[in-house]
Amino acid sequence: MYQLEVKRWLVYYRFPVESGWDLTVDIDAMERGNKGQQPADKQAIATECESWLRAKGIKIIGHPVYGRVDLVAYKEDVGTVLVEVEGDTSRQKEQAMYSALGQIVLSMSDSTPEITYALAVPDNPTWEKQLRKVPDRIKRLLCLQLWLVSENGVRTV
Repeated sequence: MYQLEVKRWLVYYRFPVESGWDLTVDIDAMERGNKGQQPADKQAIATECESWLRAKGIKIIGHPVYGRVDLVAYKEDVGTVLVEVEGDTSRQKEQAMYSALGQIVLSMSDSTPEITYALAVPDNPTWEKQLRKVPDRIKRLLCLQLWLVSENGVRTV
């Protein structure tokens, strides 16, 4: 599952616009299948996912406050959720997870303790194994959610 597919299903199941979520999604050229050597189907899948997000009224741009976070979700009485999203690539899952966790930690600020942070990845056994390495105590300390995403739903690790 490509990164843009993870974003689409995450929005559909966890942050539906119809439920009052205000969403900003950052999409780069690699996600669109426009840079480097990409699988043949990636560009078509990415185009379909991006069209779906735009049809829902989601802003496709870096967030004006949080910058190039993959997904920023806000809902009154719930708060803000900043999500880093990984998809399946040729990159090692372990390295991708470490990189995403680093991005999350570096985006944290002492002045905004009401923010929830999350890492969303495709729902498969390899990704699940990586997410289970994060100790529960650390997830609580960092207000960090770990999600496995598929077109059938979102599971919390």
